[in-house]
Amino acid sequence: MKAVIIGAGMGGMSAAIALRQIGIETAVYERVTENKPVGAAISVWSNGVKCLNYLGLEQQTARLGGIVDTMSYIDGLTGDTMCRFSMQPLIDEVGQRPYPIARADLQMMLMQAYGLDDIHFGMKMVAV
Repeated sequence: MKAVIIGAGMGGMSAAIALRQIGIETAVYERVTENKPVGAAISVWSNGVKCLNYLGLEQQTARLGGIVDTMSYIDGLTGDTMCRFSMQPLIDEVGQRPYPIARADLQMMLMQAYGLDDIHFGMKMVAV
């Protein structure tokens, strides 16, 4: 069996790594001609981090991720803190800390884990 993955974003790369790990031949095609850093930091919640751990990326993810002990909601007009809460109950229940990670770093980590040379850049899907 062979799986063709259209798009080398976070979802496509995660799928390609997982499929390859269970013995399915994969081919990843990406429209852009080269990987350029885009986006800001994103929150990878505990279950998402567990998925990255399952892919064998636990140490790399922890190294890229920051520490979030509390979360606050801020009023965008006044700057007032509307509420603040600890992340510890979530960490205790799920057994994994969430991480803020720069999107570009996360995507590069996934691409490197799969193999940059194995990604077909500059390829546009025109039909299925």
